[in-house]
Amino acid sequence: MMYPEGQDILVVDQDPARRALIERILREDGFEVTAVSEGLAALRAAGSGRFALIVAAIGLPGTLDGAATVRQVRARQPWVRALFIDHPAGLSRHDYPDCDDVIGAPFQRRELLGCVFELLHRDVLPDAADLGRRCRAEFYAR
Repeated sequence: MMYPEGQDILVVDQDPARRALIERILREDGFEVTAVSEGLAALRAAGSGRFALIVAAIGLPGTLDGAATVRQVRARQPWVRALFIDHPAGLSRHDYPDCDDVIGAPFQRRELLGCVFELLHRDVLPDAADLGRRCRAEFYAR
């Protein structure tokens, strides 16, 4: 039995090494993960599976970037949370209104898992989201 039962995660990243890293980290923590390389594949996955969270790179190749992919997935699954992966210099949640949080790349295992668990439990602990974002913002400001 997996700990985060019913908390399937869709990973959308064009970088094969980073996609594999994210998938490995999440699977090691007990998540069921579907990993794809572009937006259209993400839409196909969302048509056949139910996801609690989408982890998407901002700059996806093709006609659907990260934000457009999230909007399209949410049209099918409006409850899905979104974590965007961006470069540290561009880190700002306000730049991406369709996301719930942003993590800079490269990231540490604990940062990724912290963001994932925070987003999946946001309804339970609403103040935790602001604290987590402030901590990451302070870290990247150094």
